[in-house]
Amino acid sequence: MKRLALVLAVLCAVPAAAGPAGPIDAHAAPATGYSGAYLGTVSLSLARDPFYGSRLLDAFELHLRSVAAMTAPRAVADYLEVAVIGSGAGSAKELRAALGKEPMDAQRAAALMLAHALARPAEFHEVLDGLEARKAGLGKHTAELLRETHGPGDRRLIAALRARGEVKPKGSALTYDRFGQLDRLFDGGGSEGRDAVEISGPVEAPEGYDGYGPDGLPRRSGLKPARE
Repeated sequence: MKRLALVLAVLCAVPAAAGPAGPIDAHAAPATGYSGAYLGTVSLSLARDPFYGSRLLDAFELHLRSVAAMTAPRAVADYLEVAVIGSGAGSAKELRAALGKEPMDAQRAAALMLAHALARPAEFHEVLDGLEARKAGLGKHTAELLRETHGPGDRRLIAALRARGEVKPKGSALTYDRFGQLDRLFDGGGSEGRDAVEISGPVEAPEGYDGYGPDGLPRRSGLKPARE
């Protein structure tokens, strides 16, 4: 805790700028899709609040402690979904529309970052790199908190969180099923239509089709018993 307090003090002492504040690789492609939109939100938040970096780290550590004490992945999913979207009438669609366009409170932004780390490990390095570029130390210490995750909860989850703090976060996605609210948010990428998941509408069967083929067997095994 003493080391984290020192880190936060250093971060707070560096004035926030509207643009990137850390070292940037001129040859690196900018983050796009969800990652780019999230980093845009962080930039706006840093420009408004010089202490935002420390608040984000504080909130991220608290969320890590909470999920590291949970033994069921479903409990982690529910916790993060409420922390990001809320328990009221909020939706992933509304949040996606706001990403990159307005600041976000640190508690919500930290929960969103943790959810993304679990659901999209292959993309998460863009977020860590982008945090470091916007405020020196922010990405580095976010990764350090992940690597040092510990608690009495699910061992597989804790191992995954530690792996996300590596130079190139690795591992398989955890916690979220396809087409869940937060999963749709990450697929949507913060810009309407880009990489969005489209779910087709109902398909009408041809007239007279009853689900059986000419051999008397159902076309999808297990849906109907074979005809006598």
